[in-house]
Amino acid sequence: MLEKIMINNFGSFETFEMKFNKDITVIVGRNGSGKTQLLGAIAAVFYGRESIRVNSTSGIDNMHISLKFKLSDSQIEVIRSYSNGIFYFENFTRCLSSNRISHLRNIDIVEYEPIIISYKNNSLEFDIDIIKKHLFQLKLESDIIDFFLEIINRVEKTKVKNAYRIYSGGERYILELLGQLSIALEDKRKIILIDEFGGDLDSNSFSILMSLLDSISRKIQVIIVMSSYHVHSLKLEKKSIELLHVTNPSDRNKCGFKYDFLDSILSTRIQSSDSPITKNKIVQYVMNSKIKLEENIDMEFKEVKGINSIDSILSTVDQYVVAYLNIKRNIIGKVLWGISDDRTVMGVKLAYSERDKLRRDVVNKLSQISPPVPSQVYSILLVEVYDEDMKVLEDKYIVEVTVYPYSSEYFFSTGKDEVYIKTDGGKRKLKTHEIQIELKSRR
Repeated sequence: MLEKIMINNFGSFETFEMKFNKDITVIVGRNGSGKTQLLGAIAAVFYGRESIRVNSTSGIDNMHISLKFKLSDSQIEVIRSYSNGIFYFENFTRCLSSNRISHLRNIDIVEYEPIIISYKNNSLEFDIDIIKKHLFQLKLESDIIDFFLEIINRVEKTKVKNAYRIYSGGERYILELLGQLSIALEDKRKIILIDEFGGDLDSNSFSILMSLLDSISRKIQVIIVMSSYHVHSLKLEKKSIELLHVTNPSDRNKCGFKYDFLDSILSTRIQSSDSPITKNKIVQYVMNSKIKLEENIDMEFKEVKGINSIDSILSTVDQYVVAYLNIKRNIIGKVLWGISDDRTVMGVKLAYSERDKLRRDVVNKLSQISPPVPSQVYSILLVEVYDEDMKVLEDKYIVEVTVYPYSSEYFFSTGKDEVYIKTDGGKRKLKTHEIQIELKSRR
C-alpha cells in the first residue's frame, strides 16, 4: 500500500506530507486548494517528465517528492526530484523480514503504478459486460446493484453499433467512472486515484458511488479528492476525512502537475490495457435530436450562430461564470454551447487548432475575473456530437462550461468590472445601487 507522501516545492505545495489509509482515503478541499496537484505529485513519481509542468521563467527550484510504500515484508521509498534543469529518480528498499528469500526478492515498483480517474477522461471507451461482471463480483447490497443495473439496462437498449446513448451528464459520469473502475479491477491494479470525485451528482448518486468505492477498496487502495461541495453527502462517522488547506498559487514553484496529462497520455494508456475489453462509446449528444435536460437556474443552453464560434463563446463566457459565482447558493452551474433554446443539439464547429485556441482564450478571459478565482473553479469540456448512426461528426462539439461553488465576501466581476447574477431565465447585470442592496441583504 501507499503509506505516505512528502512534497517539497511542487505545484502549490511548499512543504507537505500526508499519510494514507490502506483501504480508502477521502481528501476534501475547496476549489483551488491543491487537490489535483496532490494526486499529480503521486503521478509525477511514476510518470516523470511527461506529467510535470516546468515553468521556464520563474518559480522555486529543487522539487522533491517521496512516496513510501509498505509491503508485507519490506518498505519502499521512491523519490522523484528536480534540480538545475535535471530530473532524478531514486528507489530504496528496506526489508522487514528475517527471511533470506525476502531479502533477495526483486520488487518492481511499476506494479504500483496508479490508474488515475478524472472527469477529463470524457472520451474513454468501455465494456458493459466487464462492468457487470465486476459489479456482481463485488457483492454489493441489492439496492446499490439495482441502481447501477437500472442505468446499464436502460442504456443497453439504446445501443447502435458500438455506441450507447445516454441523456444526462450525471449518467455519463457514472458510466465512465464504472468503465474506468472495471479496467482497474480487470488489470488488478493496486492503487486508484480519483480526481474531483462526484462531479455535479446529486447526493443519492454520490452516496451510492461512495459505497461502490468502499467495496472496491477491499481489493485496491483508493485515494479520492473532492470539493467541499460534496462533504455534506459523506457519512462522516464512517469516513476518515483529510482536509486540504493549501493557499499558495499553483505557479509558486518551478515544477507542478501538467493538467492536460490527464486528458491525453493517461487516456491512451488506459485504452491500451491488455485486458480483453470490447470497446464501446458513450454518446450523449446526437445532431438535431432534443436533449432531455431543461433550462433552469443551474443549466443554460446557448446556440452558437455566425462563422466565428470562438468569439461567440468568448463574448459571454465570463458573464455566465461570474453570474454563477455570485449566486448565494451552494450549486454547480453549467452552460452548454451548441444547444438551442428548444433543446435541439446543433453543435459547435471547431477545427483542431480552434479547439486548443478556445481553451486558451477562455482561460485567459476568466483569469480577468475579480477577485481572482483558481482555474479549478471551472471546467471546460468539448463533448463529441454524433449522427443518427452513432458516427462521430468531424469537428462538431458541445462545449460544456461547468462552474463550481466558490465563496467570497465580495461580488465577482468580469474584466470590464461588470457584475452579473444568475436567474432562472438567464443572467442579469446588476447596477450600482442593486449591488449595494444585494450586499446589504447578505450580511
